[in-house]
Amino acid sequence: MSQLCRPIVCIILTTLALSACGKQKTSSQVYEKAAEECVADVIPKQFVVHYTDGHSEVVHAESEKAFLDGFVAQNLDRIEFAEPDYLVRAFTPTATPRAASADNWGVARIGADQLWAQGIRGSGVAIAVVDSGMDIQHPQLVSRVFVNRAEIPGNNVDDDANGLIDDYYGYDYVAEKGLTRDNQYHGTHVAGIIAAHHTDNAASATLHVQGVAPESKILPLAFLNSQGAGAMSDGVLAIRYAAERGVRVINASWGGSICSRSLRDEIDSLEAKNVLFVAASGNEAMNIDRYKSYPASLQFPAQITVGATGENDLMSDYSNYGSQTVHLFAPGTLIVSTIPGNQMAALSGTSMAAPMFAGAAALLLSAEPTAKNSQLRQAFYNTAFKQNTYMNASHGRLDLRQALAELRRLMGK
Repeated sequence: MSQLCRPIVCIILTTLALSACGKQKTSSQVYEKAAEECVADVIPKQFVVHYTDGHSEVVHAESEKAFLDGFVAQNLDRIEFAEPDYLVRAFTPTATPRAASADNWGVARIGADQLWAQGIRGSGVAIAVVDSGMDIQHPQLVSRVFVNRAEIPGNNVDDDANGLIDDYYGYDYVAEKGLTRDNQYHGTHVAGIIAAHHTDNAASATLHVQGVAPESKILPLAFLNSQGAGAMSDGVLAIRYAAERGVRVINASWGGSICSRSLRDEIDSLEAKNVLFVAASGNEAMNIDRYKSYPASLQFPAQITVGATGENDLMSDYSNYGSQTVHLFAPGTLIVSTIPGNQMAALSGTSMAAPMFAGAAALLLSAEPTAKNSQLRQAFYNTAFKQNTYMNASHGRLDLRQALAELRRLMGK
């Protein structure tokens, strides 16, 4: 028996090996139950399942127990993790009546026109506005849509076999069809700040909106409804779709539950794709280092979180802040932009500050398409307008005047 173990030892070892190898995962192990602080955001009877092959789906069940004992138990071997679906809300801005002429003070304050004068206007850069949709017929936006040329609009066929029908102009996850409109107004206002078309070389009060990057393209993706609310699962799908379509920047002027692993994983994946994720900090006037607000409080390499300033260059009194989690401020108060129906309106909120930054990033990327997210972040940090009173990581407000030169220096040019 020099080469064999004694029978009783073999039996013990074999039993232990089988026990270790045969240990099965359970439904409770793959399910990430909502923490107490997230229960209020749970969408009843709706669950998100992520499979080991990388795809995900929303599953409906009468209760959490029915979901675990039924669907999860039956598909356990294929499931990586599952969780409740959560409610997401747009950061509601304040509507403000204005005179007929627009006041484009924000784009003037950040020095966007200094790049326009050099012919740098965002050409070649696509930005996804993951929001409530967009008025694709607005005269200042109709030419700015990042259309899907592999799709034939209106034929009710998935021409490009990507699982979505008629996603020529974008996609509406609320209506589950190709995007045709803005479900509210929020997305159109955000889109106009970024890319409303104009041919001006000077930023000033004019009769029209001046988008920060007027030659960039917008991919509008709707997951928020007419009340500005939506499902986190749809927001995650929209972010994933945007990256697959090849956008360089994603704007997220909304907030939701701190408990969504789906959202965290999706944003974390963007750095490897060199996609910049721009999040609004929120409008509750609170320190989100301490009182977390997601996605704003997340700290992933691809993410920039933006708070708001007013015309006096002070931090807006409504803006969330944080010396770790809010990276930069940008103009966000009384920002004039497009709204549905060939109109414009002035709104205030970090929802306006985030696209101000997204448009600025598009300008730099149109000049330096190979720039990395880390280089963009550092260039904006190094050239920001500084105030010791600014409660953010950079102690700064967005300023484009020296940003391109600094980016090129960081790139070794």
